[in-house]
Amino acid sequence: MAHFIPAYLDSLKKEMRLVLPGAEPADSVYFGGGTPSLLKTAQVSEVLETLDDLIGINTNAEITMEANPGTISLESLKALREVGVNRLSLGIQSFSDLDLNILGRIHSAKQANKGIHSAQQAGFSNISLDLIFGLPGQTLTNWQQNLDQALASGVQHFSLYSLIIEPGTPFEKKVACGELVLPDDDLAADMFELAIDYLPKQGFEQYEISSWALGEANESLHNKVYWKNQDYYGLGAGAHGKVGNFRVRNVPTIPEYISAIDQAHHKKSDFSPALEEKLAVDKFTSMQETMMLGLRLTREGISENEFRLRHQEEMRIVFKEEINRIVKSGLAEWQTQQDGEHLVLTHRGIMLGNQAFQEFV
Repeated sequence: MAHFIPAYLDSLKKEMRLVLPGAEPADSVYFGGGTPSLLKTAQVSEVLETLDDLIGINTNAEITMEANPGTISLESLKALREVGVNRLSLGIQSFSDLDLNILGRIHSAKQANKGIHSAQQAGFSNISLDLIFGLPGQTLTNWQQNLDQALASGVQHFSLYSLIIEPGTPFEKKVACGELVLPDDDLAADMFELAIDYLPKQGFEQYEISSWALGEANESLHNKVYWKNQDYYGLGAGAHGKVGNFRVRNVPTIPEYISAIDQAHHKKSDFSPALEEKLAVDKFTSMQETMMLGLRLTREGISENEFRLRHQEEMRIVFKEEINRIVKSGLAEWQTQQDGEHLVLTHRGIMLGNQAFQEFV
């Protein structure tokens, strides 16, 4: 697919020129999906320069690049820092070669460690690692070893996810026929609870159900936009966005995306010409989403004052029965914070988050 990159970037810049004028300056920029670190530094710079010319990028903006450890080098990382990328999200997944082979990853544990070290040498002081638990054959001891190696690496952020089996994949078939055996639900829950109990003792706060940071300054500004149900632009093939009262998604493939942008008129629009889906979000659905997403923020939860200012409604009234149920069942509690009352998940609620979220679906 590399031969598509020049045309793809031309289309991306055209999409930006069609959609972004009039938007607020960017507080965060996230290069994600696929393997964006395959882009040449000059190409990343072009995208950032186009964005800055159109709407501006705030001085302290968080600019994140997702990267696979098998696709980066010290030289490429130094170049990314020079053009403004200041946060790196590395898809490590595991520090075990056995786990990585099972997952079909292209990098080894050695490359994972080298990638982290290279990023630090290149000047990145905000590095996030993605790790997966609940893998076939994984034990609690294996998971503890993964966490210890992650901590020893000296990074500032962890995103920890339970393995999800995608339907129709070779992985699913191997599990179905017994070739791969997953840990049972209790063991997977024990792995999650181990992280919840262990990481804070090492200075990492769980600020979102799947996210731990070494101090608030290292929390993902971009991801908190999602959890706070705020607006964001999704640009490029397969990108998702939330613009005003609409959730949008672009066509998934690069050829479709290039074709759609090429055929577009050169006229400012609130929505991309490459849209595949545009869903209107009514007021009640928006309030549901604010509740469901906001509860993922384990420290902040949902501010009663912010909810009122945003929706012109009282969440204690709109969701009286739902809130009473999750409080009564020990999944959530009211906490008094600096700006007033917040509804926050309890430890039990963090462990059983879906039971709380489904009240607002």
